[in-house]
Amino acid sequence: MQFAAGATHVCSCRLFIMDSDRLAAKRIAEGDHSAFERLFNQYHLKILNLCYAILHNRHDAEDLVQDIFVEIYSSIGTYRAESKLSTWIYRIAVNKAINYIRKRKIRKFLSLDFTDALDYQSFEQTDWSLLDKQYGYHLHKAIDALPAKQKTAFVLFMYDELSQKEIAGIMNCSVSAVEVLVHRARGNITKRMNNIDKEIF
Repeated sequence: MQFAAGATHVCSCRLFIMDSDRLAAKRIAEGDHSAFERLFNQYHLKILNLCYAILHNRHDAEDLVQDIFVEIYSSIGTYRAESKLSTWIYRIAVNKAINYIRKRKIRKFLSLDFTDALDYQSFEQTDWSLLDKQYGYHLHKAIDALPAKQKTAFVLFMYDELSQKEIAGIMNCSVSAVEVLVHRARGNITKRMNNIDKEIF
């Protein structure tokens, strides 16, 4: 009985969220600017961090975020609440980021300033500060060198802390495919960092 009650509660919450998402999308599609402003304020920083983590360039990320929200606003009428609105928004962001990488073939070295985008924490000991920055720098280079889909899955999983099921919905693939992408990303990063460890130490 408790299980049934719990399942009913989860289902009710999910339906409430979907109805809320549908209503928000409807208001935006009808030209409610305050509704779009609320959505923008809710997702802007998340999408900016996602784009920054994928593109590794602040200026490019900011430009892309503008394009993403223009796309969200112009296509919100196509949202059918078959998935959460957040999933639909992330899907637009991810697709645009991947297309951006493919078109521009972005493979730039990261600046040390990027460490704050991934909430990277340096050691408190002064003697380790330089080594810490070097390690973070090479870690971000390793992430940047990943194939686009591996990088996207890894960033969503590790830094946005989305579940593999949520990522599958965003990337339009199976959960098992997400598992493979994250696993391969970790393997590629580990391999690259092992080589860096030999150089640093």
